[in-house]
Amino acid sequence: DQEDCKSCGWLLDGFPRTPGQADALAEAGVTADCFLFLDVPDEILVERVVGRRTDPVTGKIYHMTFSPPDDEEVAARLEQRSDDTEEKVKVRLEQFHANVDAVKGSYTDIMVTVNGNQKPDEVASVIGGAIEAKLAA
Repeated sequence: DQEDCKSCGWLLDGFPRTPGQADALAEAGVTADCFLFLDVPDEILVERVVGRRTDPVTGKIYHMTFSPPDDEEVAARLEQRSDDTEEKVKVRLEQFHANVDAVKGSYTDIMVTVNGNQKPDEVASVIGGAIEAKLAA
């Protein structure tokens, strides 16, 4: 019932993760116009997550392969989240795969699958077009 959500829209990132959560949203009357599924191979997801680092001073997120910091001082203070290890990512992916088909099944009429293994600006363009198309329908 938030006015800004009614007028501007809203985004749930990584949610719902289980069929029970999808059912709870539906029972609460929370409905979406568009469900975006970013399709990325597991090995790419692992690489992206394991290389992620955060600067505790600025909060900026870096990736040690794709967007490392230019400054050695910044690089020295970067921190890795405790759950951004290969082992923990693989456990999260197992949980994801155990639930994804059931969650997607709750949104088949509004789902758009996007190849998330492209350059960020290409993914953003596809997402923007998908949202516009769903809202125009």
